[in-house]
Amino acid sequence: MSGRRWGRNRRGSALILVLMMTLAIAGLSIAAIFMSSSAGLLSAFYDRERTFRLAAESGLEMARSRVLYDSTMVIPDTGMRQIYAGLQIVDATGGAVPGVRVNVYAAVTGDTSGVTLPTVTLLAAAYDAGGTRQVRRLDLQRESFSHYGLFVDSFPASESHGPGVVPGRAHSNGSWRSSASGNRYRDTVSAVGSFAGTGVFDIDSLVGVERVGYPRDSTFPRLDTLAAGANLRFTPLGGPRGTRVEFVAFDADNDATVEPNEGFVRIFDLADTAGVDSTRLSLRLPTLTNLFGQDYHAWDHPVVQQQCGAFYLRGSRWHFFPVAAHRSLWARSIIQSTALGAYPQVIVGNMDVMDDYSRDAVSFVLSQETARCFPAGSPYLVNVERFTNAAGVVTGTAADTVPFGVVTPAGGWPASAPFGYGGSDTTFTPRSMTCTLDLSHVRSGRCIFGSRRTLGTWRTFPGTAVSGISTAVRQAVESPHLWPYDVGRNANSRGVLSATGSAPVYLSGTVRGRVTLRAEGGVRVIDRIRYAADPNDPSREACTDQLGVLAVGDVLVVEGLTSRVRRVGSSTFFVFTGITGVFGGETRFTMQGNFMSLTGTVGVEGANRTMGSSGSQLECPEDAGTSTRSNGGCLAVTGGMVMRRYSDLYDGSNTGMRYFGAVDRCQRSATRPPFFPLTNRYTFVRSLEIDASQANTPAKIRTTLMRLKGKPL
Repeated sequence: MSGRRWGRNRRGSALILVLMMTLAIAGLSIAAIFMSSSAGLLSAFYDRERTFRLAAESGLEMARSRVLYDSTMVIPDTGMRQIYAGLQIVDATGGAVPGVRVNVYAAVTGDTSGVTLPTVTLLAAAYDAGGTRQVRRLDLQRESFSHYGLFVDSFPASESHGPGVVPGRAHSNGSWRSSASGNRYRDTVSAVGSFAGTGVFDIDSLVGVERVGYPRDSTFPRLDTLAAGANLRFTPLGGPRGTRVEFVAFDADNDATVEPNEGFVRIFDLADTAGVDSTRLSLRLPTLTNLFGQDYHAWDHPVVQQQCGAFYLRGSRWHFFPVAAHRSLWARSIIQSTALGAYPQVIVGNMDVMDDYSRDAVSFVLSQETARCFPAGSPYLVNVERFTNAAGVVTGTAADTVPFGVVTPAGGWPASAPFGYGGSDTTFTPRSMTCTLDLSHVRSGRCIFGSRRTLGTWRTFPGTAVSGISTAVRQAVESPHLWPYDVGRNANSRGVLSATGSAPVYLSGTVRGRVTLRAEGGVRVIDRIRYAADPNDPSREACTDQLGVLAVGDVLVVEGLTSRVRRVGSSTFFVFTGITGVFGGETRFTMQGNFMSLTGTVGVEGANRTMGSSGSQLECPEDAGTSTRSNGGCLAVTGGMVMRRYSDLYDGSNTGMRYFGAVDRCQRSATRPPFFPLTNRYTFVRSLEIDASQANTPAKIRTTLMRLKGKPL
């Protein structure tokens, strides 16, 4: 009995166990059903999200393609632009992706100071009937023409570059043409067309690349507006006259350093005076030729007499005396010296030659190792640009500062220069004079009566005159003539100077800080242009000095006394007699900066011309053999040359100048000279996802984009 009851209980337990297992399996089945449903929902959700993300990214890529290749596409500097509205995305088969559309917007973002590369930010919002689902952001950095060592928009078939070494990035919108031998390219060279000539390519050479759009003049007037707002706009003189711009950098506050706000320009205008023309600035003299085809310049030309001379180290100070000043009695007492430390030493016999008005005197003065020529207005020409009249009296206006050696200024001459001297710190002359020297009183240095006339004047800065300049460094009379381009001394400056009108600008000097010169005409480089510090000195902060020269016309190094080997003397029908040399202070012609012509070329005057014997020509590099000799030696450009049309620098042995470029490390950074032109090329920076709730309306998108403007990205 009890056994049967136990069996029945046992069968009940099994039933319960079966029921429990059934319920468990049912629960698992229901859970599986729910999980499968959720997975399907999640999968569909993620598929949908992926569709929106890919649609937004497709919209970004389509917009990027338009920005890169559509020449009509303009992204405004202010505000934003909608590139696509309700863009329909298609799949790989060409079919429309259902239920999704894309709006794409663009704006210029990042730093807007003009000294770094701007960024274009693209925002793509993918949406459906329920609203915005996915927002993606793409940042592109625009390239500057200052990135290139050599850029040529048009390369004529009759021209070729080289021989020489090109260290920087090079590009041609046509074919790239090298000379037959001796060329090496240390960075990428690209061409829309093909390569001609020969060359060794250390990195790469690319042909058939996309054309890089050359800038239109439509953006050019904006620079004039920026310059005008800071009183840095001027009009150079044309015709036989001329205007030169000289960059100057000095320790204005006398604290033993030259800061970026201690860079200025001075602007000098030639006077409308008989016998005065642009030769006084360019130092490109008339060329005479004898029967045997020997070219030379006349020794008695006023430029040679009054703007060429030699330095003399006397009493720990350098004095500069033009050729004409050697004939003054007071100058003889300084120049003639064999004292310890005097350089160059001058004995009595030497001085007896140099104080004559003759070809031999000119030859002797200019044969000194310290011989040099300067453009009109230079402080080194004080001894021939502060002339008195025949009676030794200063006449004219208060702008005529004291003359040399005849009238003693208040307080006397400096102890180191008891009779005056030619220097850059204490001899600034607001108005330079010229005259015909009275050879009947050859020792006096005075002018023939009535011949004294104005040579030129330095312009006064139209804004507030600079202050805080130590008088131990510069004369107070110079301050009103210094044009400050750094914001530290000119609050409205954007680092842009503007020369209006078609007349050329004559350019030289030392640059401190960042500045761009805009010229509606051409630019003639009359002497070296260099930065206050070596741009590639690793001990210096990079990019503190940057110069951009942007001209409508040609940017050319003049074929003058300061840039090329010249003959100065006289000739019979058969033989030239005189001195042959380059009177620019050094044989290498240094140009540091980025130089660009919008319609012409960047190069040299007279690439096919020479002067002097083969042995007198300059080597480039300076330690090379005679096969590399040229009339002007090395055109040593640290930075870049960008031109609409290529023109030869060199046309065979002993002619022109040889390219000897170097890369400025700033060219490989995100900086550029202020507002220097940009290409239509962009490089990828980054891609980000934006919270859709923060960019689901055009107003919110605009706010997002404008928040990025003026800030580093």
